[in-house]
Amino acid sequence: MTEAYGRTLERAIRRRWLVVSSFVAVLVVAVLALGRLGSEFLPQMDDGRIVVKVKLPTGASLAETDRVLAEIERRIGKDERIESLFTLCGGKVWGLYTYEIANEGELNIQLVPRSRRKITTSEYIEHLRPMVGKVPVPGGNAMVMQMKIKGIRKLGEADIEVNIEGQDMARLYDLARQTAGTMNELAHFTNVYVSMDMTKPEYRVLVDRQRAAELGVSVGDVAETMRSLISGAVATRFRDGDEYYGIRVMIPESKVVSRRDVENLPLNSAQGGYLRLKDIAEVRQAVGPVEIVREDQVKQVIVRGDAAGVSVGQALAELKEALGRKDRPVGYEFSFGGQAQMMAEMKQTVLGILMFAVFFSFIVLAVQFNSLKLPALILGSVPFCLAGLVFIMLFTGLPLGATVIIGVLVIIAATVMGGVLLFTFANEFRERDGLSPKDAVLRAARIRLRPRVMITTAILVGFIPLAFAIEEGGDMLQPMATAAIGGLLMEILVALFLMPCLYVAFTKEG
Repeated sequence: MTEAYGRTLERAIRRRWLVVSSFVAVLVVAVLALGRLGSEFLPQMDDGRIVVKVKLPTGASLAETDRVLAEIERRIGKDERIESLFTLCGGKVWGLYTYEIANEGELNIQLVPRSRRKITTSEYIEHLRPMVGKVPVPGGNAMVMQMKIKGIRKLGEADIEVNIEGQDMARLYDLARQTAGTMNELAHFTNVYVSMDMTKPEYRVLVDRQRAAELGVSVGDVAETMRSLISGAVATRFRDGDEYYGIRVMIPESKVVSRRDVENLPLNSAQGGYLRLKDIAEVRQAVGPVEIVREDQVKQVIVRGDAAGVSVGQALAELKEALGRKDRPVGYEFSFGGQAQMMAEMKQTVLGILMFAVFFSFIVLAVQFNSLKLPALILGSVPFCLAGLVFIMLFTGLPLGATVIIGVLVIIAATVMGGVLLFTFANEFRERDGLSPKDAVLRAARIRLRPRVMITTAILVGFIPLAFAIEEGGDMLQPMATAAIGGLLMEILVALFLMPCLYVAFTKEG
C-alpha cells in the first residue's frame, strides 16, 4: 500500500497545479452549496415530549377552558403510543412560579420510548394537529408543539419571533396581524400567533374639547377626576401607633358597571356647580390590550411561529424575503428573536473564537517552523477539509447548528496535526540528508501514511454510532458526528495529496 501510494503521489506532484486546481474547484462547489444547507440552534430531539397549548379569549371562564382541554384529552388519551398525559387548566407553571390565568391551559404528553414506537415525535405532532384542530375553541386557538429541551437557555417561546416596536398600540397590532398573515401564507410555518391579546373590554372617553372649554373644564381635569373616582384618591391618613395608613376615597365598584354609569360620572366646573361626563364627552365601548409590553421603554408586539418541514434558518430566510416585499411604516422597527436571535449570537461568538484560534495557531506554528509560509499552507488547507463537511451535511439533509461547531474543531485539529507532522518530517529530511523538497515530502508522506490512515479510521469508527443516533438522545450529537465524518474523509485526501503538492509548489530548493 505504501509503495502504491508513493507512486500515485509522485505522479500527483508532477501535476501539482492540476491537483491544486481540482481541490480549489471542489472548494468553490462547496461554497456555492453552503447556501442550500439549513441552520438551527440545537437539533430537535426525538424524546416524545409534546405540549398542546390552549388559549381562549380574555374573560373566558375556567369551566370553559376545562371543557376544551377535557375534549382534547378524550380524543387523544386512548392512543397506545402515549405513555402519560397531564392536563394543567387555568394557568401555567414557569420554573418555581405558578400563574393563575383562567383562559389558558395545556396538555403535557409523553410518548413511549423510541424503541417501542415506529413514529418520530415530529411525525406524531403532524398526526396530532388535525385531531386537535377538530375540537372547537370559541374565539381562541389550540397549538401542538414539541417541548423545548430542558436545562437549555432559550430566548422567546417559539422558533422564530418577529419583534415589532413603535408607539401607537393600534398600529402595532395591525402590523402584527399583517405579519402573522404573511407567516400563515408561507408553507413552512405553523403555530403562528400574536402575543398581544386585544380582547380586554374597556370604555374609551372622547372629550369634545370645544364644548369642555366652553364649560370651563380641561381634558386634564376630566382625566384626573375620573382617576380619582374610579381608582380612588388618598384623602387623608389614619395613624395607628407609629404606622400611617392611607384612606382612599372612591366610588364603589358596584356603582360603575355599565356605560351609562360612566357617562353619569360628576365633574366639577370652573363656572360653578357640576356637570356629567356625557355633557362634554362621548363614551364608547371597545377592547384594548390585556397587557402592554415594552422593550427599552418602547412598546412592543411579538409575532411567534414555529418552522415546519424545514430548518429554522430556511424558514427565517423565507420570512425575511416575504417581509422585504412589503412596505414598512416610518417609526416602526422590525427585529427577529427566538432561535433566530440565538443563531445570530452563536455565529458572532463562534466567528470570534475561530479567529482567535487561527491567529494563535498561526503564531505558534510560525515560531515552530521559523517561517510564515508553512503555517499559512497548513491553515490554508483547513477550508478544503471543511468542504467535506458541507457535502455530507447536504447529502444527509442535516442542518448546521451549535453542535456542528464541535465537529469543525475536530476537523481543524486533525488537519493542523497532520500538516505539522508532515512538514516537520520533510524539513528534517532536507536538513539532514540534503534532499530536494519533492524527495523530502515523498519520503515524509510514505512514513506518515499508515499512522495518518489508522488514526483517522479510529476516529471515524468512534463517530459512526453517534452519526446514526442509535440510542435515545443521540439526536443532539448526530449533526456533530456527521459533520466530523465528512470533514475527516476530506482531510485524508488533503493530507495525502494536497499538502505534499503545496509543499513542493511553495518551497524553494536549497
